[in-house]
Amino acid sequence: MGKLCQTLRVKRLVNRLDRYLFFQQLGPFGFFALALAGIIWLAQTLPLMEIIIDSGQSGFIFLEFATLILPNVLIVVLPIAVFVSTMFAINRLFGESEMVVILAAGWRPTRIIRATIAVGLIVTAGMTVLLVILQPLSATRLAARVFEVRQDAIGTLLKEKQFLHPIDGITIYIKDSSKAGEIDGLFLHDQTDFANPVTYSATQALLLQDGEELRLVMHQGVMQQYSLVDRTLNTIEFEKFVFDLSLLLGESGVRGRSPLEYGISDLLNPEKIIAEGGGRSAAAYLAEGHQKLALPVLGLALPIFAFAMLMSANYRRTGLGGRIGLTGAIGVFVMGLTLMIKTWVISNPEFFLASYAPPLICLIIAAFLLSKNRLNRTLRRPMARA
Repeated sequence: MGKLCQTLRVKRLVNRLDRYLFFQQLGPFGFFALALAGIIWLAQTLPLMEIIIDSGQSGFIFLEFATLILPNVLIVVLPIAVFVSTMFAINRLFGESEMVVILAAGWRPTRIIRATIAVGLIVTAGMTVLLVILQPLSATRLAARVFEVRQDAIGTLLKEKQFLHPIDGITIYIKDSSKAGEIDGLFLHDQTDFANPVTYSATQALLLQDGEELRLVMHQGVMQQYSLVDRTLNTIEFEKFVFDLSLLLGESGVRGRSPLEYGISDLLNPEKIIAEGGGRSAAAYLAEGHQKLALPVLGLALPIFAFAMLMSANYRRTGLGGRIGLTGAIGVFVMGLTLMIKTWVISNPEFFLASYAPPLICLIIAAFLLSKNRLNRTLRRPMARA
């Protein structure tokens, strides 16, 4: 009976220790995830903000774009955040001597790593949901909305009191305008024919878009054509003149889909995508698919690697600054290598397994460090007894 009570007490202690270590890493993970996501999210939204401003769209469109970017941001942020939070938590536990007490009580690193594995599995599950479900949906929606905004030439042209150059050789100045395309005071200079530039000015105009056609209908204006060859200026007054701006729309056609917009099952079988008109090579789709499978593994490998690196370091009262610097440098290199190796796999599709090399190497190194640390502790016990 006494042994049973003692066993139950040990189990309760183990559960409390696991929960304590778990929350010690989960709290910093939330902080670092929010901080890094904010920085990367801001950097990703700036190019889209330029598109929205140039096209004259509202702030709601910007919020929609910013929301659709989040899955791509989180895919990069989550493994970095869990990696940094693990180093932060372990270093703080050593700094406050809590980890020293835990190890002195006989708990092995291979036993207390369970909390780190639990946090890593949560991150891995979250990244899997992002990569399998949310990223393809958000990437498709974002690309479609950006395409629509860029095709909205009326919003692009209706900028008051600015000299715009929508097409090479065309300069437009608008005094006042409305969202319906009505213009008061228009200046248009057409130098597409360099030898015969033409300048139009009109008191009123109307910008009309119908599918792939864009027309500028000018009322009560003057057309001045100057010939560089004859050195003559011809002036014509008109009541109504139609100027074709369809070149501004370019080729609307069908928007091409990027590999990010496909699910993993489609990417690993690119023949179907290519048959449906995919504009990339089979190697590009395969590389994207294997990277999507490798990234969630990174969410588990990086915190385990950070734990093993710090737990195998020699304890010093001054802290683990040197080992933290080394671990951080290796982690950033592994993360960057995982993202960049896709380009190499596209050129060498037969080596697609290289996509999984960075996280697997981290796990192998972590297992070696933890097993070596355990072996050293086992050898020290008989030496201490002797």
